Amino acid sequence: MIRPVIRKGWTAYAAALTALIVLGEAANLAQGAVDIRTPANWVLSAVLLLATWGYALRRPIGARRYWGPAFWVVLVATLVALWPVLMAGPAAIVVAAFLLPLTAPAFYAAYRYAYRSPDLWPATEDTP
Repeated sequence: MIRPVIRKGWTAYAAALTALIVLGEAANLAQGAVDIRTPANWVLSAVLLLATWGYALRRPIGARRYWGPAFWVVLVATLVALWPVLMAGPAAIVVAAFLLPLTAPAFYAAYRYAYRSPDLWPATEDTP
């Protein structure tokens, strides 16, 4: 169980990350920077944000069995998406080096939400 002060910090982080992601996606839409990967990016971002909010607010969202695989799908998809960024040159690498530390806590929260928050989920859900 996370302490109330830390919980407030996680809630503030979740709110800030949500705002940054929504603003970034709105800017991309305004610039016409939409391609076939955009809807997949929206889904992955939503999953990561939901897990971060669930962890911050200490609330179960959906079924517990969903969040473990969801965490790994989002993590692997993010790592795969980094490959073209690394090949794009120094400017893209600088942007990624700035953004990754901002999102790293969300991945930590998603992992903790999926695997280290048994107090959130009903005990009956663990049985098949």
